[in-house]
Amino acid sequence: MTLEKLLIGYERKKVGGGMARKKEAAEVGSTLDSSNFAPADEGIAEKLGEAFEKIITRDYGYARAPKPYVTPFGIQHLDALLGGGIISSAPVVLSSTPETGKSTFAFQFSKVFQVMYPNSIIVYLDIEGAGNVSVTSNASSRITIFGIDEKRFRYEPVVIDIYGFFHMIETLVEIKKQFEEKLQKEFKIMIIWDSIAATSCSKINDADDPNRIIGVKARQLSFCIEKYYPLLAYNRITFLTIDQVRANLQLEGQYIAKEKSVGTWNDYKAASSIIAFNHKVAQWLFLSRKTAITPNDGMGISGWFMNIFTEKNKTAPSQESVMCVFDKRTGLHKFWSEYTFLAEMTRSELKYFKEEKNLPYPLSIKKSGPQVYLEFIDPVTGNSNYTSEKMYRKNAYDYYLKDENFRNAFDYVMSIAVEQRITSGLFQLKSSGTLQTVISPDEALDEDITTPPETEKPEEVKGDTPTNIDDEIMYEPVFKD
Repeated sequence: MTLEKLLIGYERKKVGGGMARKKEAAEVGSTLDSSNFAPADEGIAEKLGEAFEKIITRDYGYARAPKPYVTPFGIQHLDALLGGGIISSAPVVLSSTPETGKSTFAFQFSKVFQVMYPNSIIVYLDIEGAGNVSVTSNASSRITIFGIDEKRFRYEPVVIDIYGFFHMIETLVEIKKQFEEKLQKEFKIMIIWDSIAATSCSKINDADDPNRIIGVKARQLSFCIEKYYPLLAYNRITFLTIDQVRANLQLEGQYIAKEKSVGTWNDYKAASSIIAFNHKVAQWLFLSRKTAITPNDGMGISGWFMNIFTEKNKTAPSQESVMCVFDKRTGLHKFWSEYTFLAEMTRSELKYFKEEKNLPYPLSIKKSGPQVYLEFIDPVTGNSNYTSEKMYRKNAYDYYLKDENFRNAFDYVMSIAVEQRITSGLFQLKSSGTLQTVISPDEALDEDITTPPETEKPEEVKGDTPTNIDDEIMYEPVFKD
């Protein structure tokens, strides 16, 4: 029987008389036992799949949300960790202790979003900074530092409760839809919520006893996330939410259940650790402030190493991390973050491989006495096909900016290292189940980067002559002679 005839039969049953249909359904339900039949062959199974597709498209196509889009941050190993970048259509959460860099991260990503999408509008709703002169002044400074186009960026320090916040989002999205319908043009919208912890429940003003509002905010957040989640998905809204973490207090005793839940990091727990919210989040990043960096450390910045851990990630394997370099004035530093990846094992790699010799692809920044150099190892042949001049680490960024050949080499080697160590390495090995933890995750997470300041010798050692990649190798050469 053809697919068309099967579907016609389905339609007749669907629109047939009430009593007849009930009788037929009863008969089928009571007499049909497909377990006695021979298994259908693959070709017939494909026909059933086609029938499902036609019915779903015709009768339930309205329920299909458009495909989300992913916005890369622009730092290669971070984007790989995220599965390409920050995803739209569902909440993305940034969690950390205070003064780690969450808001700066959000402002920095706003600039990235604007550059990538000229058709974008960003609304930054700052509940935490409302009424605080220093916070709003800092926001203005960040807008200037990152060169954000204020005509397409609305910074709004507002005092608003949970219901009011989501009602505002609903209103803004409705205006977006009206513009799109009238103009037949698409707009990309990002909404930043700073922060969940600072947004009160709707009953706070009427309460005269804190015991009367215990749990109200959690219930309201759960309700709003459930209610407005389709709005984010159907309209492909990039929804970046900022959250604080609080002390994760636990009871002790032999009968206390121990379990791992989303939003828990060692001794901290997300302030918004609510089941409905946890399930709807597409990406949850925990930003951990590590070793401090001063201008004397050779990078020329004031900030800290930042470990970025994917507590949850629907676009790539989660529960892994990469290290970045954070400048407290300008945010994540692309060059020094990528340099750190090429020079050091990530916490995840330490957890699984322990030592560099066990990595699926070696580190690319090598040491030669007090100096460093970049080396490209062809992943196919294992041959060393490029070696840069030796330099002191403090000169590496300046060298990157001024020397086109080194810049091209660095970017290319970085792309291969990310592919080999994360995408085809860590993620593929993890998915196949072949990775085994050799040190505990807590050990890896507690281990700080302690790169000492460089000690220069009175006389610089002359660098080696650069060797360019052989044209005959599988990986296409990108360096100039």
